[in-house]
Amino acid sequence: MTYESAKEAQVLQSFWRPGAALENTLFVILDPSGRPLTRGMRSPGWLYYDAQAMAAGLNQVAAQYKSNLSPQSLPTVATVRLAVNVAACDKKPLLVVVSDYQQERRAMEAKLAPLSWRSDLIGEMTYSSGGSRDLSTLQGQTINRGYLFVLPNEFGSQGTVVAQLYPTASAADLERTMLWTMSKYNPQHLDHREHIRQGRAQGITWQSALPVSDPHNPPAGGGPPVRFNGR
Repeated sequence: MTYESAKEAQVLQSFWRPGAALENTLFVILDPSGRPLTRGMRSPGWLYYDAQAMAAGLNQVAAQYKSNLSPQSLPTVATVRLAVNVAACDKKPLLVVVSDYQQERRAMEAKLAPLSWRSDLIGEMTYSSGGSRDLSTLQGQTINRGYLFVLPNEFGSQGTVVAQLYPTASAADLERTMLWTMSKYNPQHLDHREHIRQGRAQGITWQSALPVSDPHNPPAGGGPPVRFNGR
């Protein structure tokens, strides 16, 4: 998501090397107030030997900031178009809150938020929120107000709506449909090279909102910058 928001890129740049071009990935640990606890680096591999070491390190940091407060906000990706792409990259289904009325969207997000943070559901879906004009990358929806349950395609360029609920849906309705959607999603698991090969063969590219400044892109071998589902 590095090159999708000028505001976010500015924040990322503040944690990056002074004067250096912002690269595609950035890893930094922040405290709850946003103060960096580590320097900004390309990946967690510069700090942790492996995934087990990273998990132990993050648990150690988290233990210093324990709180009895429960998260109240729905963890949304900024736009529906980008959320489809992120969901495909993470191999997760997508849930979109849609309404042309901001107050209604916020009420629906508030109803959904506790489920999104529940221990057995956290990290199992991607979320986004928008109006009826933000659904150009989705197909199959027939409602413009409510909750859309989406399965992204392999390259994150489109998503198919497999279930829909109106704004009046209960928390139980949402939970049941979330679990059903998760059970229906069986994404391909291609290695990186094969994923790119198939994407190029199908002519799939990604136009980011901001110019890509990463000096390592495109990779050795030439060709235009290609971004398949966030990779």
